[in-house]
Amino acid sequence: MRVMLIEDEPNAMERYSSYISLYDSAFDIVAKAATYEQASALFSQARPDIIFSDIVIPGSTGLKFLEEIRLAGWDGIAVIISGHGQFSYAQQAIKLAVFDYLLKPVFQKDLEQVLDKILKVFNEKEPSTLHFPDRALPLHIQRALQYIDRYYDQEVSLGAAASYAGVSPAYLSSSFSKRCGVTFVEHLQAFRSEMAAKYLEETDYTLEEIADRVGFGDSSYLNRCFKRIYHLSPGQYRKNQRSRNL
Repeated sequence: MRVMLIEDEPNAMERYSSYISLYDSAFDIVAKAATYEQASALFSQARPDIIFSDIVIPGSTGLKFLEEIRLAGWDGIAVIISGHGQFSYAQQAIKLAVFDYLLKPVFQKDLEQVLDKILKVFNEKEPSTLHFPDRALPLHIQRALQYIDRYYDQEVSLGAAASYAGVSPAYLSSSFSKRCGVTFVEHLQAFRSEMAAKYLEETDYTLEEIADRVGFGDSSYLNRCFKRIYHLSPGQYRKNQRSRNL
C-alpha cells in the first residue's frame, strides 16, 4: 500500500515515517510533503493509496488538499493528524470521508492502531462482484457492498453501511451512484431479489417467508422489486424455473 505523509514538522515527519515503516512491510512510503505546494506536486506522481496529513500546513490546510483530490476522484484512505481538537475540524473531516482522526501528540501505539485498522480493511474478504464484475471499485464502496452481502437479511440503512465503510452517508450515496451506475437502495433491492430468486428455485417457502428471509419484510414489497428486476412476478419465476427442470 502506497503511503503519502504531509507534515511540516521535521521531527514529527521522521517519527511517523519510522512508525509506519517498522510496523509492516505492506506500507510503502512513496512521498513526503511539508507544504501544500509540495503535496500537490507530489500527489499525481506518488499515486498514494493512503494519505496521513496534518491539518495545518504551510500554504493551506490538509483538509483543503484532501477536498481537492476527493473532487478530482481520489478514493483512497485519508487519516488526519492535528493539534486542533475543535469539533468543526472533525465535522469537515467526516464530510471528506476521512478514515480516522488523530490528535497530537501522536504516539507510536496511536498510529499503530490506525495502521492495524487499515490492514484489516484491506485483508478482509472482498464482497461479491457478481453485479459489478469489470469495475475497479474504491475501498469504501467495496465495504458498502460487503455490508449488504453480510446483512441483507436484516434492516439495512445507508447510514449504517456508510458507518461500516468509514465514510459519511452523503459521500457514500453520491459516490455509489457515480461508480456503480445505480443507487445504494437500488443495488440493495436487486441483491435481495437475487437471494429471493434462489429461494424460489430451491425451496417451497411461501412468498411471505422468503420476503422475511431476504430482508424485504413483506411479500408485496418483494413482489414490486422482483418484478422490476426480473420482469416476472415471483410466482411466475418459480413456475418457469420448475418447468425447465422437468
